[in-house]
Amino acid sequence: MTGSIATGKSVVLDYFHKNLGFEIISADSVGHDVLRLEKTIEKIRHEFGDTVISGGQIDRKALGKIVFSDADKLKKLNSITHPLILKQIFEIIDNLPQNVPVIVEAAILIEAGWQRYFDTIMVTTCKPGIQLSRLMTRDGIDENEAKKRISCQFPFENRLPYATYIIDTSYGIEVTKITLEKIAYELLNKR
Repeated sequence: MTGSIATGKSVVLDYFHKNLGFEIISADSVGHDVLRLEKTIEKIRHEFGDTVISGGQIDRKALGKIVFSDADKLKKLNSITHPLILKQIFEIIDNLPQNVPVIVEAAILIEAGWQRYFDTIMVTTCKPGIQLSRLMTRDGIDENEAKKRISCQFPFENRLPYATYIIDTSYGIEVTKITLEKIAYELLNKR
């Protein structure tokens, strides 16, 4: 599952987990774990220097300042972390019971080219005004900052060609539940 910021991924994933029995794996959470691994720390130290290390751990703020102001450095960081994150995701999946349905949530699923590893791609979306309002409310930010954050995201139109299912959360969870239950039924019956 993927989707832009404030399009309802968390609500959708929570429903899939709590009500439909799916195991959820967050690539972001796995990424945080990967950044704590000694081999990752050493690769990042080698590439970016000691200024991104604090107390033997990655200083994510210092690293962020470097990579989010230089696209080439961000690509280099991704080339270090993305394969490790993907490997750990598949290790988690391999350790689950075989009959447990799994959803991997990754905001960067398409950007990273990971869609080729999954048989189903779900993309969340909602009306732009709703997305803007949700983001402002959720993060306590003004409209300009919210628009800036949204504009930095991979556009929905770029995710659309890869989507097996599009989940429009514009009309609230009660309406969205109908779509989610239909998707769950189809996924569970094609296994």
